[in-house]
Amino acid sequence: MHPIDGSGSLCMGSYDHSGKMSKPFVYFWESLTSKERGRERARYILKPINEYHRRAKKVLEIGCGIGEVLVNLPERYSICGLDLERDYIEVCRRRIPRGRFFVSSMHNFRIDEEFDVIFSAYDAINFLRDFTQWKSTFEAVSEHLSENGLFIFDVYTPKMLTVTRQWFETHRRSSFSGRKEKFGYYFERGLVKGSVLTWDSRIFERLPSGMYRLNRYRFIERIYPVARMKSALSKHFDILETSLREKGIKIVFVCRKKYSAAPCPASI
Repeated sequence: MHPIDGSGSLCMGSYDHSGKMSKPFVYFWESLTSKERGRERARYILKPINEYHRRAKKVLEIGCGIGEVLVNLPERYSICGLDLERDYIEVCRRRIPRGRFFVSSMHNFRIDEEFDVIFSAYDAINFLRDFTQWKSTFEAVSEHLSENGLFIFDVYTPKMLTVTRQWFETHRRSSFSGRKEKFGYYFERGLVKGSVLTWDSRIFERLPSGMYRLNRYRFIERIYPVARMKSALSKHFDILETSLREKGIKIVFVCRKKYSAAPCPASI
């Protein structure tokens, strides 16, 4: 069993081995992702940066996983990333030697510097344990942004819960979707309970003998109303724009750190 962080916090790629013999998920992750998907995510991160903060130089990704987005950012940016899983950070350091990387959860990270842009992709924030950690994440991001700094992130909307529930009810007898991969076969299904979406993932790894080994993983995401997200964000940020993606199951927020005027010196 791979231990989950003692605080219960989860970020992009945090997982629970359901089988004692399962390999760490990072062993398969690079094979499961397409380079084009990372490039597409990078484009929608760069678009608001070019529009709202063209002079930005320092960029941090929270919940960076194996660096699929960071690897596609132009050389003009100084890039950093953080993730709770040390295995993922080691992959980032190998893939992106020019970057700096930290092992930390996004809801309580502390780095002794500020950034012009902080972003989170691939619904990483949905993996946090509860909405209290969402709010702590927003606060931590604000504290690490420079003046006029941008916070850009995507998350699932409640429509994802509805779509997943409907799909499961329609395909109950064969609820796993699957595909062939170079390492074997990958299957997954989404299970909905209240506002919690659990991904039940199974990898049948082809062995040199021709037999297959089963690796099982469980990923948990929590999804909240958009209005609640906006209310929590408004304490620290001005929301510059929002856009729905993937037929409304995801929303992208582009926010700017609220201006905080320096206090006037006390009269003597």
